[in-house]
Amino acid sequence: MSSVVAAIFLTSFKLVVGLSTGSLGILSEAAHSGLDLMAAGMTFFAVKAADKPADSEHHYGHGKFENISALFETILLLVTCFLIAREAISRLIMKHVEIEVTTWSFIVMATSIIVDFTRSRILSKAAKKYNSQALEADALHFSTDILSSSVVIFGLIGARLGFMFADPAAALGVSAIVVIISLRLGKRSLDVLVDRSPDPNLVAKIRHAALQAYEPLELRKLRVRDSGGRLFVDMVVGLDRLLPFERAHKAMDGIEQRVRAIRDGIDVVVHAEPMETGTESMLDKIRLAAERCESKIHAVEVYSTERGGVVDLHLEVSQEASIEKAHEEADLLEKAIRSQLSNIDQIFIHIDSTADKPIKASSTGTRDDNLPRRLLEYMDSRDEIVSCTNLNFTESSSGMRVGMACQFKETFSLAETVRIVNELEEQITREFPQISKVVIHQEPVTRGNM
Repeated sequence: MSSVVAAIFLTSFKLVVGLSTGSLGILSEAAHSGLDLMAAGMTFFAVKAADKPADSEHHYGHGKFENISALFETILLLVTCFLIAREAISRLIMKHVEIEVTTWSFIVMATSIIVDFTRSRILSKAAKKYNSQALEADALHFSTDILSSSVVIFGLIGARLGFMFADPAAALGVSAIVVIISLRLGKRSLDVLVDRSPDPNLVAKIRHAALQAYEPLELRKLRVRDSGGRLFVDMVVGLDRLLPFERAHKAMDGIEQRVRAIRDGIDVVVHAEPMETGTESMLDKIRLAAERCESKIHAVEVYSTERGGVVDLHLEVSQEASIEKAHEEADLLEKAIRSQLSNIDQIFIHIDSTADKPIKASSTGTRDDNLPRRLLEYMDSRDEIVSCTNLNFTESSSGMRVGMACQFKETFSLAETVRIVNELEEQITREFPQISKVVIHQEPVTRGNM
């Protein structure tokens, strides 16, 4: 707004003095200031429009109103420069115009320099504060006005000394300066409107920030574009394909935060793609193969033999599926595993039927009231077990199931407790035929039970 007020003052002042003295240099500066007024007015409304948030029709916001305003300002300046240059050349070649150089001529140009210097600084600070290309363009524009005003002063001095050609020559100088600045401003506006990549140093900073985050292995694609001083960054990064979804999402959040920290007004979208790493084990590759087939597996074991690897695993298939359908899924899984692992001799897939919904069961107790006591006595007789608690019985169409929590001696390793549990589960179903399934939860021994 201060720039608009200054432009009104300078345009009026230069026009009055230019008409009274007949100086084409001052009149060209009056026209220049008139365009400055239009430019400042357009910038004022363009910045206000560009500040509107994104909506359903403008998903990237309204920032390019600033750039359209700057391009329109460029066109106006170039047209004015053409008219001024044509009149200056006419005066140099054909016309002879008497110029009255007065003290006011110098006062108006000196005033112009002071005002332009002041508003250029104001606009420059505002441009940096709000990251506005339109305000930055105006600041650059008005800083060059200082130079053009200086050229006019030299033309006035020449005219006072009797060199009448100095005034139209000064007007040509002003036109040349304005053309150069206008073309530079127009190029910057067009660059933004056609989505040209911004400053290479800024793009390099964004690339460096993305790769400095913890997880990314590779930056596969980076696109940066400007819109009204706001940067929009789209990138594709490569992440370890073994990362869980939440950790991968956290990694992408970390990249976004690092990029936004470069400067205000950056909108970042990060897309992740899976990457194979050299640290993947055979089990990792088998699980990845199962995920690609959308298969659920468990109890995976890999054996290394002189003829190659042997893989054993359990494949979970819906109990409603036919044996043909289950076998087809197992074949697809085997092919997927072999595509991931080259040195595999045999793959044995045990097909388990699993319920897609919770199994309807009753937990009211057992038909044999002595069963819980007898089962606890059996467990207490085992030397490997310190204590056994939390017995839970359920009855369903598949038979009786019992779950329990057992504490094992602290001298046992995890592998040893797993082996003991597998043996116990098998032995319990033999000792107690009414029990069809046993699930034992291993717990660490507490000091009070030692």
